[in-house]
Amino acid sequence: MDLSQILAQILAAAGVSAGQIPSDIDLSLGNILRSIFILIVVYFLARFVRGLVQRGLRQAKFDPRVEQLIVQVVYYGIISLGVIWILGGFGLSVVLLGVAVGFAFKDLIQNFAAGLIIMGTRPFSQGDWIVVGTSEGRVAEIGWRGTFLDTVDGRRVIVPNSNVITSVVTNNSLNPQLRSTIHLQVGLSSDLANVEKYILDALKNIAGISESPAPTVLLDSITGRAMNLVVLIWINDPVNQSRRVVSEALRAIKDTLSAHEIDLNPPTSVSMAISGQAK
Repeated sequence: MDLSQILAQILAAAGVSAGQIPSDIDLSLGNILRSIFILIVVYFLARFVRGLVQRGLRQAKFDPRVEQLIVQVVYYGIISLGVIWILGGFGLSVVLLGVAVGFAFKDLIQNFAAGLIIMGTRPFSQGDWIVVGTSEGRVAEIGWRGTFLDTVDGRRVIVPNSNVITSVVTNNSLNPQLRSTIHLQVGLSSDLANVEKYILDALKNIAGISESPAPTVLLDSITGRAMNLVVLIWINDPVNQSRRVVSEALRAIKDTLSAHEIDLNPPTSVSMAISGQAK
């Protein structure tokens, strides 16, 4: 089986009929070597032009995100033109462009437009800690096709920009404090005033818990033989400290209540909310 037959099978799998494939495809060795040379030249040209555009945009003091988007469009645009030029030498440009448009054009345009919307509305910036759908992490890059997130466990997640603008986005970096809610259960026979005092005393010496607003202990409900308590704490620098602060708060509450012979009943849980001021 020669290269023409292999190519015909690939295009057929992509939905291109044999009648649409040019009959004068040139897959000679000379043409292949010529194409490789052109691709190398186009690659280095794209890198050179990308550097020129990047320096020009920085001198013009463009927004870094807009600069990044324009630079990427220029770079990949030159590469794409080079590929089309090469395919033209084989007599395949029209066919493969049709396949590319059919499979990728809609997705690329949607994500590119969504990237422009993100940069225009600025719901988050590079370095912000955000939640998009089921993905959570620090924004490493806002690209022309997707938003790159670095998760707390060291993974890189790429969320398509079209998904970002159609999903609920939570930005945990816009305000200096996050409120964490700790849910506890204690026995119904416990003295509520003393329990409140013990919990607040336990939280006083934990670094990272805000003094304004101060921690609060509320009686949420009574079920059976248990009192359901809600402990509200505000965390400073939540992006970097929330997990440590919540862990230390839970440990301090447990140790303090145990020292006063007050048992915690399950369940115990923690939730977080965003706010720039006390509620």
